[in-house]
Amino acid sequence: MMKKRYFAIPILAIALHFLLSNLLYFLVERLVLDVFHISPQQFMKYSYWGEILIYAVLILVFFTLYKLLWRKEISEPRTATNFKDVLGSLVVGFGICGISGLWIMLAEQLPSLQKSVEAMNAGAENIAGGNAFGTFMIAPVVEEILFRGIVLRSMRKFTPVWGAILISSVLFGVYHLNIVQAAYATLMGIAAGILYEKKRNLLFPILVHFANNLITMLQGFAPSEVNELISIFILIMIAPAGYVICRSLRQGKRADSM
Repeated sequence: MMKKRYFAIPILAIALHFLLSNLLYFLVERLVLDVFHISPQQFMKYSYWGEILIYAVLILVFFTLYKLLWRKEISEPRTATNFKDVLGSLVVGFGICGISGLWIMLAEQLPSLQKSVEAMNAGAENIAGGNAFGTFMIAPVVEEILFRGIVLRSMRKFTPVWGAILISSVLFGVYHLNIVQAAYATLMGIAAGILYEKKRNLLFPILVHFANNLITMLQGFAPSEVNELISIFILIMIAPAGYVICRSLRQGKRADSM
């Protein structure tokens, strides 16, 4: 019965996020347009405030769910927040963004992926139009609570650790509903999952996600000259990111052998 319960939690949590986020978007839109009678143009201009409100509610809901699910596991070892691991998490996020850039360059050359690339670019342009802060800066918090804190942790109860990391990462990728985004989101999910599994501290995968989104947001606003520098930077970060992940895996092995 316990295994069945933990098997159902990831499915129900992802479904809750999908339904609740769409419901909140609908309610905010109706409140602004029908109750306050604000024009659609004004609503679009300041839509980032609605984004922030929606993500704040989602964070509250899923962080409460996270705490309720694991309230009895207070003795689980957890790495305290420290500068070295914070910096390492940011490096991993930048490095993953570098790999994602290479993947997108390849995808742009494949006719079968052209529509996915175009849809992804169109979405990025819409976000750059005004609501980037909520989508890129706050979304990592709720998505990491959901996919690492709830989905991955639940799956650890009935699958091996690597199975839980891989399955939760694939679900995270598929949730983006775009094959190009799904590929690099899955990769980022694996990196974030490894850090969460080894550190048991949600801050570190959140920082990986945040760093990745920060680069994407900057590339949407920066002029082409600055974008070239950003591209060089994230490509350089691939090697340090690999080192941080390998170091985390070695530390986990040493801890298991003690």
